[in-house]
Amino acid sequence: MKIGYLLIGRLKSTRLPNKLLLKIKGKTILSHLIDRLKLVDKVNEIIICTSNLEQDKPLAKIAKENQVECFFGNPDDVLVRMLNAAEKYKLDYILTITADCPFVDPYYANAIIDKFHKTNADLIRQFDLPHGAFSYGIKIDALKKVIELKDSKNTEVWGRYFTDTGIFNVVDFDVKNKFHKRPELRMTLDYPEDWKFIKTIFNKLYKKGQVFSLDDILRLIDKNPEIADLNKNLKTNFIKNWKKQSEIKLKKKYKVSKAVIIGCGSIGQRHIKNLKMIGINSILALRSRKGHYKTLPKNLNVIELSNWREVIKEKPDIAIISNPTSLHLESAKKLIPHVKGILIEKPLSNSLTGVEQLINLIKKNNTILFMGHNLMFHPIIDNIKKFMNSNNIGELLNFQCQVGHWLPDWHPHEDYKKTYFSKKKLGGGVALTLIHEIHLAIELAGKPLEVCGMKSKSSLLEITEDIDVISDVMIKHGSGCVSQIHLDFIQKPLHRSGLLTFERGWISYDFNAQKVIAQNSENSLPKVLWSDINYDNNKMYVQELKCFIKYVEEGRIKHSNDIQSGIESLQVVKTFFRSDKKKEIIKISSDKKFKFD
Repeated sequence: MKIGYLLIGRLKSTRLPNKLLLKIKGKTILSHLIDRLKLVDKVNEIIICTSNLEQDKPLAKIAKENQVECFFGNPDDVLVRMLNAAEKYKLDYILTITADCPFVDPYYANAIIDKFHKTNADLIRQFDLPHGAFSYGIKIDALKKVIELKDSKNTEVWGRYFTDTGIFNVVDFDVKNKFHKRPELRMTLDYPEDWKFIKTIFNKLYKKGQVFSLDDILRLIDKNPEIADLNKNLKTNFIKNWKKQSEIKLKKKYKVSKAVIIGCGSIGQRHIKNLKMIGINSILALRSRKGHYKTLPKNLNVIELSNWREVIKEKPDIAIISNPTSLHLESAKKLIPHVKGILIEKPLSNSLTGVEQLINLIKKNNTILFMGHNLMFHPIIDNIKKFMNSNNIGELLNFQCQVGHWLPDWHPHEDYKKTYFSKKKLGGGVALTLIHEIHLAIELAGKPLEVCGMKSKSSLLEITEDIDVISDVMIKHGSGCVSQIHLDFIQKPLHRSGLLTFERGWISYDFNAQKVIAQNSENSLPKVLWSDINYDNNKMYVQELKCFIKYVEEGRIKHSNDIQSGIESLQVVKTFFRSDKKKEIIKISSDKKFKFD
């Protein structure tokens, strides 16, 4: 078995020009990396894998000086470049990393090969190590398959082609040495501050003819924490740039032409109209006729079904679940083996019981599950994200938001006391019904760690059931940000707004005014990012549907609206209920059975 280590690198960097040619201790940083990789004794060939453009030709000289190979290939399509290099050198398996990682650990590179022999995995990752110490292991047949699936000629960041399609065996290497388990530490060469970080380590540890170890680096940093501070503030920018580049494009695998709607209340009927608007006219509706709408308007022109057997017989491509919250999981489990994709209206459920089984069914059947968080497709949210990603405003410190709506005004044609959001057994209550804001907090501030809060009732509503009418939720995120969220069924008129506070700026939004404004430390006055008082809110539902159908047709199992997004917001709500009961801050469970990975 011939194994090659491909060093992916070019000389196109604008943040740190010609970074691979930078010298320290008389050698280029790339040469130092090659010295480390020569300790990977299970690798037969080390290959600098660069582009065939003139600007990258100097890398051939470094290859020659270090007695390794140099391959010139496609400038932008890294996946094709790697495959072409593997074919030229007749490799059976490849290890790889970008050439701006001078501290790649040879021990863990060797360990990937051992792991491959045990697992036959398509992709092996080591993300528990410091960023810049790990390697990737890729099976050649899997690389060929990815290239068949992709619909882009720019694959500089390629990992999600393996993870998001659900057809590859991706193994995350278990780093058992807790001293090495530091995924938050970044040791790559991207910015001038990174060069200072790397030079400091070399100046402290380098000895001619020797290669210092990962243990040496980590001990040095532990004894001198100021070294880690040299580039610590660039982590946010690095993540922003990575997210911009990591989006993938896949070829269509299917054509969606038939849909079934489970639950035809107001939101179900909206989805029917929007499906027809985007060209899907074959629509089925499974009816229980227990809700407000005993009959559907004739102009919807749908085929009404009365049982699951009829649904399965019709062979729909997709399903939209918009029945009461407590019925979501059971409906999804019945549908998963028979459809290509399911959109579940938020929230995922009113309980975490059954979620593990749902995850396993999704994986087994490769069914696309999409959470219906329509608010994420509103221009306000889009402009918030754009401002966060394109401005140097530092870390998000605090997110405050509130939404309230007088419950009798929601569906004036219905008796609010009989609706699902007033019934505990159907998944009612304000925290579950208005879970959008909790989902938004996680989307903007990151993984939730701890929750506390209080829920209240109100004599203004004639609700006898034990549901939360007013909820105030606080979330501590892994990023350090704290979210403060107020939700109620009381406010007149409806109001939905929020404020994000950063180290060097702020963003304020108002869904009533249909406006978002912001300011950073470089501007003396706030500016309007987006405003349109005449914006048609149905547009966000249409965009949501288009995104869902796109993912189904591409066969994209993992995405930003997958089941994990529904699980995380539901975990916050359930933890919030426990916090209210116990009157204390509660940590969110990190149980692996709730992980969609």
